[in-house]
Amino acid sequence: MAVAMTKTKDIKIIGINSSIHDAVFTVFDVETTGLSPDRNRMTEIGIVRIQGGEVLDEYESLMNPGQFIPPEITRLTGITNELVFDKPKFETLAPEILSFINGSVGGVVLTGHNVKFDYGFLNASLVRSGYNKLSYPSICTARLARRLSKSLPSKSLDSLRRHFGIHSRRKHRAIDDARATATILSHFIEQLVNEYEFETVDEIIGFQYKKIYEESKISARFKKLKVELQSVPKKPGIYYMMNKKEEIIYIGKAKNLKDRMGSYFYHNVSHSTKIKKLVRYVHKVGWETTGSELSALLAESRLIKSHKPRFNSAIKSYRKFPFIKIDVQRAYPRVFKVYEIIPDGAKYYGPFGSSYTVNALIERIKKLYKLRKCDDRILRPAKNKSACMYYEFHQCSAPCNLTVSAAEYKKEVHSVDKFLTTSGKGSAIGYLESEMSLEADLMNYEHASYLRDNITDLKKVLLNIELTNSIVELQNYIIKCGEDNNDGSWEIFLVVNGKIAKTFIIDENVSADEDKVNNIIEEINYMYFSGALFKDFVFSKAYHKFKIDEIDTLKIISNWVYRNYTPTRVLKMTPKSHLGDVVKFVFRKP
Repeated sequence: MAVAMTKTKDIKIIGINSSIHDAVFTVFDVETTGLSPDRNRMTEIGIVRIQGGEVLDEYESLMNPGQFIPPEITRLTGITNELVFDKPKFETLAPEILSFINGSVGGVVLTGHNVKFDYGFLNASLVRSGYNKLSYPSICTARLARRLSKSLPSKSLDSLRRHFGIHSRRKHRAIDDARATATILSHFIEQLVNEYEFETVDEIIGFQYKKIYEESKISARFKKLKVELQSVPKKPGIYYMMNKKEEIIYIGKAKNLKDRMGSYFYHNVSHSTKIKKLVRYVHKVGWETTGSELSALLAESRLIKSHKPRFNSAIKSYRKFPFIKIDVQRAYPRVFKVYEIIPDGAKYYGPFGSSYTVNALIERIKKLYKLRKCDDRILRPAKNKSACMYYEFHQCSAPCNLTVSAAEYKKEVHSVDKFLTTSGKGSAIGYLESEMSLEADLMNYEHASYLRDNITDLKKVLLNIELTNSIVELQNYIIKCGEDNNDGSWEIFLVVNGKIAKTFIIDENVSADEDKVNNIIEEINYMYFSGALFKDFVFSKAYHKFKIDEIDTLKIISNWVYRNYTPTRVLKMTPKSHLGDVVKFVFRKP
């Protein structure tokens, strides 16, 4: 934990014009004895730090408010006078609270639901304790909800919980509300990145305060563009912005071309500085429809690399999911956490929703199994090497000096694989469930809840592990997209050895045309059932077959699948697959 801030030290605000994907958001919630920061006091605080939609760290504490908690507050929160009687007061907790808040590398953005209320109580408490007020920028999820979830009748935290399917064990408790708010913020950030093409934290901070309206006086150029946009279809696709020389200055993708393109060309004070500058140069627009959002993503990436438009960022970042990696392509593998999957022959387990789960599992693997923990990427064993302290502590089998044979070490690696991919006794799930039961018996309910979340995360990974390995190991699968298509069509991607081999669009006309149906079936039969596909495919030897743009394509597809996976959208192909089942999957309407 960082050193606590002194009472006389001014708070330094670090620049926040950083990438949304790299930024750390500090989400917090407080429970109080009433509504007035001056007259009432805090009883509890919960803080969650997130990055890229992933929880990095948490802090929570009850505190003695030094005043009576009214019965109506107890009914609402469950916090009683007896519960906080022996808890420390705010001035005692202030150093560690500030240490946690100030510990975000790259700047602090405080976030909450109706954050003005929580921020007001926090600052009032700090001032009473002799500290300076915090003056960090803030983001309010209630304000974002009023702009991004207009159709919801209520923008309360409970309403948003129900809307996004967020399940909390307790309501009106600080850490539970902070976790829910963090999840809601992640949903809103994804929407702002994908639909509004925001790139920096500064754009989000500005967006929450700005009104959206159309100006009565529209320039002649905007009037002309609005006429052109009348013919844009409500379909997924890519669009181009051109200057007066008809040079492409921006390329974007959209689920709905008409809505997305129309959002640029009116006087919109919620536009970011970048978009305002862009539309000043636009004199002509163009677009192409695609069969799905995934096609649009792939086309956008390809065209940006080809045209290098001046207003496009180099390459868009995608949300980073944590994985557990075992580099089995090496003689003596290690276990570690990564955020990138690359075709290097390693085994990847994930994606996980939280680093908490990954860190906890890796810690257990290190304690339970004797795999090496040294930093050497490639281990070159020799008998004259001395073993490290992990061997002395019985946490490593010392392959470095040939204490363990390669065959024995391989068995230990296999045990770790079973630990991660099975659900019986001796598995990671079994281990966590036993520990959760023990913590519950000891009435350590908070830690039991934390373990329950780990188990849920791991079970989700186990459900998708076959699919994940099919992507990471570059096997074969079929993707079906089209739930959002307004014309009732859907697009099929045939993926062979990690590459898109064929795509085709299916609609009612295609389904009714016997010749077209037979041609598609023949294509599937040729791709997946000729027999050649299921010969041994060594992933580590396939790296040279992939060009840089093909690896980028793999990342885009993987990201889309992780966000959108359901059994009705993705079908893994194996030697046991039957053509009839595949045909039903392909032609069944999403």
